[in-house]
Amino acid sequence: MTTITEDTAGAQAGPTRVQVVGLVLGVVLALGLQAMAPPEPLSREAWAVASLGLLMAVWWVTEALPIPVTGMVPLVALPLFAGKTPAEAAQQYANPILLLFLGGFLLAVAIEKWGLSRRIAYSVVAGAGPRPRLIVAGFMAATAFVSMWISNTATAMMMFPLALAVAAATTRDGVEDRAFAAALLLAVCWAATIGGVATPIGSPTNLIAIAWLEERGIEVAFTDWMQVGVPVMLALLVATWLLLAARLRTDASEGERAAQAVRAELARLGRPSGAEIRVGLVFLATAGLWVGQQWISDLPGLSGVDDMAIAIAAALALFLIPAGRASGPRLLEWADSVKVPWGLILLFGGGLALADAATDTGLGRWLGSFMEGAEALPLALVLLALVLLIIALTEFASNVATISMMLPVLGALAAALGVADASIVVPAAIAASTGFMMPVGTAANAIAYSTGKVTQAQMMRNGIVLNLVAAVMLVLVGLYLAPAVLGG
Repeated sequence: MTTITEDTAGAQAGPTRVQVVGLVLGVVLALGLQAMAPPEPLSREAWAVASLGLLMAVWWVTEALPIPVTGMVPLVALPLFAGKTPAEAAQQYANPILLLFLGGFLLAVAIEKWGLSRRIAYSVVAGAGPRPRLIVAGFMAATAFVSMWISNTATAMMMFPLALAVAAATTRDGVEDRAFAAALLLAVCWAATIGGVATPIGSPTNLIAIAWLEERGIEVAFTDWMQVGVPVMLALLVATWLLLAARLRTDASEGERAAQAVRAELARLGRPSGAEIRVGLVFLATAGLWVGQQWISDLPGLSGVDDMAIAIAAALALFLIPAGRASGPRLLEWADSVKVPWGLILLFGGGLALADAATDTGLGRWLGSFMEGAEALPLALVLLALVLLIIALTEFASNVATISMMLPVLGALAAALGVADASIVVPAAIAASTGFMMPVGTAANAIAYSTGKVTQAQMMRNGIVLNLVAAVMLVLVGLYLAPAVLGG
């Protein structure tokens, strides 16, 4: 699944049976584990962290409580049971990576607010021409590019109306080309997911992996992640396009009508507004600074400039720059900040606090002792099993919760295998963003399915192929690309 704001926000109904069972089961299992004597050589504090991890894992998977609320549990549990001071327990909730996320998301809010994302996407699709297969490619390229910078779900929701309009334009004798419509909608929902892996701010799981690596002294700049994420994105986009385009039978005349529909939508946007241009300039400046950060920080007096500082500076600029007249509203007003998924900060902090406590108490090393046998297996096989497990979990559970509850295990596995941390953590984090098979796998999948133009069988049949392709690619990432770029 996708982020917490996309999975659970806004639910008003009472708890489901699964949530009630999960709430009780998590407590019972945690108390049962805590009642047992800790095995040698674990301390009582380490055993308490293990109980806490079990409780949070059950609550996250079943969504017994809102997922960010579960992320708050370490703030209380670690000082009470694991020997942490309140300040130590709260430290991970102010991790600099969370401020990078905050600044990046505020930039994304402004891009979406003033319609810049829609203009970029429609322009890319309009440039694809009238050939049906290229129209699908255009939709994928536009969706993936926008999703590199703003929420996957927001990107998909922005693109779906255009995809539906284009699909409707292919009607012949009053009958819509169903294969073309399904291909367009799947192209949008999957490209939105795939685009998110390319940049640190594209998906929350990327930031979790970066924060975990930096806690272990491995610096990950914006461009470092892109050296891994962009090749993965491009490879998955090509694989997805080949999968979807192979079954298209739309003729040239229908393709021309589809292209006309795109051009009509683009023309309807009119000329860019002054606010749109200003947001675009801030975006270009921010992206340029992120790309050049490693060189900028080498300049005299600028050694403190990092990706987080650039993101916060961009957010401040958006609150300062007028949208029109100097006396009028700014590009961002504080009311716009309600669109920031603040719950993710709690969820991030909870997962990082749990992983940090597992390391400090020795629980991580103890978990690693159970994995020592894995070192006798080929690393490729271990990575494949890990990636497939995470993909399976994220088809039914939040991707952020999935990677958060796996962090202690990932660290222990890397230590047991004697491999670079990045070889395990990076493929795992990207795998958590590759739920292509189930309608509930991501919010974008669910929206595509809800249109009635994509059947569950179509999504599952094509999605399982894409999941397997992604798994193989991520094994290669873990074996070669991630350790080469990030080391560790």
